[in-house]
Amino acid sequence: MLGAIGKFPRSNPAGEATKRKVIREADLDRIERNKEFPVIFIKTFGFRPYFSGHDTIHIKGPLCPGSLSRDKQCLAELSGDNIESKQARCDVCGRTYKMPHGFQEFRQIAHKAYDGFVNSQAEIITLDVPYNAIKAEAEDETRKIRIKWSQKDGRNQAVIYFIKKDERDGEKAHAFVDFDREEIRHDSGDKHPEEYLAKITAEFKNTDVNIEYKKKEE
Repeated sequence: MLGAIGKFPRSNPAGEATKRKVIREADLDRIERNKEFPVIFIKTFGFRPYFSGHDTIHIKGPLCPGSLSRDKQCLAELSGDNIESKQARCDVCGRTYKMPHGFQEFRQIAHKAYDGFVNSQAEIITLDVPYNAIKAEAEDETRKIRIKWSQKDGRNQAVIYFIKKDERDGEKAHAFVDFDREEIRHDSGDKHPEEYLAKITAEFKNTDVNIEYKKKEE
């Protein structure tokens, strides 16, 4: 009985050392990645994103917007009586501030602002309508018209292609019908619509568009 109680799991020094090394390397890698984050300013106060121990992005701040010299800002983390307080002080430069939000709420707002900035750098794709789906197509002996849905910066638009069947190298004209901006544009990289059309008219919700092209002299 005493013999059974006296048995304890043996430690594995090599395994523990390997584990400590992995943790140390992960910490050093996180420190290097955190150096790449910029200081962002929201409502005149600074904040800085950083990776936590679980590689989740958190926001540090608010940071002091005061200046230590003509070309150097303080940017020390501000102190307050509690997380709900709007009164802040800098323990480095001695300035005091009244913030528009309490500490916790202000960090949450800064986090959302940073997320918005990151999202704005990504490609915008709308799933409201099938991208590049052909909605209509018609043709006769010499001409073809094709209408597709397309998108630009997340805005839905129709693309109308005007094609002459005898054109070589896929030459065509096409017009963009932008419903959000209520305007019609053409692609300068292709043929001008005046090569195919005399006039384009469109009635949007708030705007009427009437484009007339000069007739070419014979």
